Amino acid sequence: MVRTLNELSVEILYEENIPESLKYSKWALKLADSLDYDKGKAYAQKNIGLAKYYQGEYIEVMDYWTQSLQTFEEIKDTLGIANMVNNLGAVYYSQGSNTRAIEYYLRSLRISEKIKDTLRIATALINIAGVYSDTPKDYDIALQYYNQLNPYLGPLNDPQVRTYYLMGIGEVYFKKQNFSEALKYYQEVLPLAQNVSDQTESLLQLGKLEFQIGDTEKAIKFLEQAKLGAEENNQQLQIVQAFTELGKVYENNNSSKALKMYKEAETLAKQMGVKFELKDIYKGLSKAYANQGEYSSAFIYQGLLLATKDSLFNIETDDKIRGLQFDFDLQKKEDEIGMLEQEAEISELQAKRQKYVIYGTIISLILVFVMAVGAYSRYKYVKKTNRIIAEEKDRSEKLLLNILPEETAQELKQNGKVAAKRFESVTILFSDFKGFTSYAQNLSPEILVKSVDYYFSRFDEIMDKYDLEKIKTVGDAYMCAGGLPFPTTDHPFKMVEAAFEMVAVMEEIKRHPKEDIVPFDVRIGINTGPVVAGVVGLNKFAYDIWGDAVNVASRMESLSEPGRINISENTYQRIKDVYECESRGKVMVKNKGEMEMYYVSKRKIIRHAKSKEEVNA
Repeated sequence: MVRTLNELSVEILYEENIPESLKYSKWALKLADSLDYDKGKAYAQKNIGLAKYYQGEYIEVMDYWTQSLQTFEEIKDTLGIANMVNNLGAVYYSQGSNTRAIEYYLRSLRISEKIKDTLRIATALINIAGVYSDTPKDYDIALQYYNQLNPYLGPLNDPQVRTYYLMGIGEVYFKKQNFSEALKYYQEVLPLAQNVSDQTESLLQLGKLEFQIGDTEKAIKFLEQAKLGAEENNQQLQIVQAFTELGKVYENNNSSKALKMYKEAETLAKQMGVKFELKDIYKGLSKAYANQGEYSSAFIYQGLLLATKDSLFNIETDDKIRGLQFDFDLQKKEDEIGMLEQEAEISELQAKRQKYVIYGTIISLILVFVMAVGAYSRYKYVKKTNRIIAEEKDRSEKLLLNILPEETAQELKQNGKVAAKRFESVTILFSDFKGFTSYAQNLSPEILVKSVDYYFSRFDEIMDKYDLEKIKTVGDAYMCAGGLPFPTTDHPFKMVEAAFEMVAVMEEIKRHPKEDIVPFDVRIGINTGPVVAGVVGLNKFAYDIWGDAVNVASRMESLSEPGRINISENTYQRIKDVYECESRGKVMVKNKGEMEMYYVSKRKIIRHAKSKEEVNA
């Protein structure tokens, strides 16, 4: 029965009925627990995590998949271990943590090679190659991993695996601008593609490749086929992409037709709200109107392009606070616009502004002999454009300072990257809300978002008060640190004071309720130790910290109680002369063993300071 329930949960998930799938997988988990049937339990945990993955609830995904991996390890199920390690790598990859993703994928590859599981080996190689293909300097490494698939493709005889292999290599060669080589691989995909999505994607890529090579006739043929297939199968996004690529093909030789294609794409993209596609469409419309000499329309769409880019730039920051509206996303909304591109974009906008000012001046000189009013209107329009660009630059710089510490932001602007730094003593705090998941299922997203925004805004004010650094928020979790980016000695005391005030914020709402603000109980965990801090990734990057001290702080929070401040031995030794603490003894911590923990109760009344810590306090 456990096996049947697990299989049902997977089949129902493929039908995209996530709640029903979760019902069966949770039923399987409960029954497997009662039977002490570990293998069924491991697969139930895996299937629950898979459903959560489709919902974008990555914190719960990591929890269930880590539990599944541990269960597989306990029963020494090597195939299950390889599968779960590979899945965990996929989660890290989806969040932009490519280094951690590679670690898990390589572990999956080693295990799969050991048990000679050809399908798992092929899957791991494709995943590793896919990560390396994200970075230009690693394109050749990606090709090496794709080429390692050759011995396995024949024995597997799996059209889906071969499709991913061919599309992966084709994508790398496309990025390397070796279009003729990319064309060979995408041409092989067409007869293999078994599902509509792969077939449409390969037709789109073939059209783009033929256009790059210079064969516009073939490019149009492939893109029209892609558009037709997408329309027949209601693939709205692919329809938009096909119209956009057709616009690019017609741009230089038939501007009227290019405008028609771009306009079709614009109408559909607006209905769908796909801003990444609108960015390319507005860019194409601006160029097409300029080619026709309609500079006013070109300027309008150039302004829309700038506004869309700014909107895309803000999406990542907004989602960190309001992630509930996109299924409580972590750090994801993947891979299109990164903050590292902002300085280059600003320079590009300035260059374009100067070019358009020149165009405007020439046109104004011509029109001044025809109509003085036209010249005056042109002058006002150019002046307004200059002001908009200056405002956009100022907004971008303010946003950069809002996301990164000032020192880090300045280093990023000057050098284009940020060097990692080690801090020998930093205090890290984690907090989350008790019962948050059940609230998320039963209340409207608007009320939840408003509540989380209220609490996190109050927490931000507390961080500013004590000169502590907010690191990130993930769903209902809040993470901050003291002692960086400038080292200090009083960060443990400041962090404890901040924790007291965070608890007080939660209690205040219970005593004096506010409209549409849900009262929560908060759990808080604190640890002190060395960390490495820096900025990771090329796209959607963020300031973050790593190290065992961070992991221990997270464990302190998960093992705390509502309304309590749970601290580690490291933090206790630094604050014990100033605060009264209640020993919890040794508590078992997952992957760490037993650790001493303490609840911070209150400040001591120090009348005659004796120790250095008391004097400082």
